Amino acid sequence: MSENNTLSDQAAKPQNANIASIELLRGLASAVVCLYHFTNGHNNFISEANWIKAITGKGWLGVEIFFVISGFIIPYSMARSHYRWRDFPLFMLKRWARIDPPFWLSILFVLGLNVLATLWLVPSFKVSWSRLFLHFGYLIPFFPPNQWLNGVYWTLGVEFQYYILVGLLYPLLFHKRSLSFWFTAAGLLTITIFTNQPAFFFDYSMFFILGFALFRRFDGQLKPWEFYLFSAIVFWVIEYKFSLQYLVAGFIPWLLIAFWPDLKIRGLRWLGMISYSLYLIHLPLGKKLIPLAARYIEGDGPRLVFVIFLFAFTLSLAYGFYQLIERPAMRWSKLVHYGEREVKSEK
Repeated sequence: MSENNTLSDQAAKPQNANIASIELLRGLASAVVCLYHFTNGHNNFISEANWIKAITGKGWLGVEIFFVISGFIIPYSMARSHYRWRDFPLFMLKRWARIDPPFWLSILFVLGLNVLATLWLVPSFKVSWSRLFLHFGYLIPFFPPNQWLNGVYWTLGVEFQYYILVGLLYPLLFHKRSLSFWFTAAGLLTITIFTNQPAFFFDYSMFFILGFALFRRFDGQLKPWEFYLFSAIVFWVIEYKFSLQYLVAGFIPWLLIAFWPDLKIRGLRWLGMISYSLYLIHLPLGKKLIPLAARYIEGDGPRLVFVIFLFAFTLSLAYGFYQLIERPAMRWSKLVHYGEREVKSEK
């Protein structure tokens, strides 16, 4: 058997591993990002002195949790499918089928909300065709001063860049020889230290790389001392480039995935199931409904009650979005196969 086949077989080891904590983390991350935007996104809606606003004020760090999860789960999925270099086009097609249909429909959702908002928020709504089309392919960052129609889309652009990179570098990052992993990851970390472009992957690559280390630990390709040493280096890079709060955001998924992969909390797992849908639609809802509520509701108490109702309403819409749009996209993605069929035929 060729070396690539051996690598594929070894990489498939975590296939039956229990990683229930992934859904828990997705639910946690999506909830805190949503509550952050609802309580902090409209500056004067909740007073600065309010302790709830102070707590939810760090919810934006949920984005970094998503990045660590993606750094783990994408190679995990690739390993289970026995990914190889020549599978790159099919890998990208699979990711496209999973991510883009909900993304496109969410753009229609945003446009519809903006049109409706002309009834109470703004006198008119205009969007250029060029700006709209730049969303397809996640090209907005490459053509300033164009802006995303939905503020959370910038993370999808980072994720899309990550898919391209991990698809191309997978044989190096997850080679059975750990030295290949160390050198490739060190190169990525070096780039990220000297990068200051928030709209691009390399500014956040250390969080994805932390996920890489978690995967190689699951896969058994990193010895315990290598895993801890490598993780310590990545945490140092995170703290060096950003701050301690970013380190904490990376540490939470690192801890749960590495040491409590079977941790289950029912409510958070349900949130994890609809996390992508919730992430796509919550911000435009908040941006349109919170300014409207601010006209008629006074005081932190009543406004926080409104936030609770808005959160519940958003969850119900996200669940419908998940059932009608995201689940079919998941099925379409599963129809795309690559290396696993050839491996089965060899057996």
